[in-house]
Amino acid sequence: MSLDSGKKFDMDEFYSEVSTDQWKQIIGETLHYHFGYFRGFEDLETGLRQTVRNFYPYIVPGSRILDVGCGWGGPANMLIAERDCAVTGVTCSTAQADYCRQLGLEVLRSDLDRDTEEIPGEYDLIFSLEMISHIRDKFEHLCRLRANAPRLIVSESCAVAGYAGERITYGGSIVLCTVSELIRDLEKAGWEIKFMRNRRFESLRTIALWKQNLDRVYGDREPPGQLGYLRALTRMALKSPIAWCHTNPLIDIVAEGRDG
Repeated sequence: MSLDSGKKFDMDEFYSEVSTDQWKQIIGETLHYHFGYFRGFEDLETGLRQTVRNFYPYIVPGSRILDVGCGWGGPANMLIAERDCAVTGVTCSTAQADYCRQLGLEVLRSDLDRDTEEIPGEYDLIFSLEMISHIRDKFEHLCRLRANAPRLIVSESCAVAGYAGERITYGGSIVLCTVSELIRDLEKAGWEIKFMRNRRFESLRTIALWKQNLDRVYGDREPPGQLGYLRALTRMALKSPIAWCHTNPLIDIVAEGRDG
């Protein structure tokens, strides 16, 4: 599969085929599906929550937030409870959208890799954890977001400069970009980067804890659906974790829209 093949990946099916209960056994009861931030040997939930809290200095209490790639609502619930924000989520998954609505969250279901219309509404901030890698045309996506809010928080797994590996990964759901390509697309789309850092090493414990849960639940059996790709990722990364961290930076960015 090439980037210009024209084939559209069914992201809804990819994120809806494994039951929510199965996901909870692997990523935790609050269903944060992103990398955590660990200072030591904290448990998985603590590390996942810290990722969100790291961004609190850039989130004014009471903000209207568009959570692009909201998943099952883990970060959204934190932003509501701990920052008194009004959050609207966007997910490609029918199952995730239904789950979020059961929790009382406001959510839109849209496959942003297929849907070219702008997301409705104006917000103070766009919050997007590890979602842009699922978008084929990242530049166009970042351009469309300019209409929604003046500030953007992005966290994304990237490839290192000079990366020669496969760009389309994770069952075909992810198209990797390098850090410089992400910066280029952001700036070209009219975003000015105010803060940026690589927190891959602080996130590494997430991989070990995911693998521990997968091994506990599935043993020698192959996990269903996307959980199988997650296990393959953990096994690959832990073969040479330091090298994997260097090759796969995890970039946190805070950006603001440039006038005009």
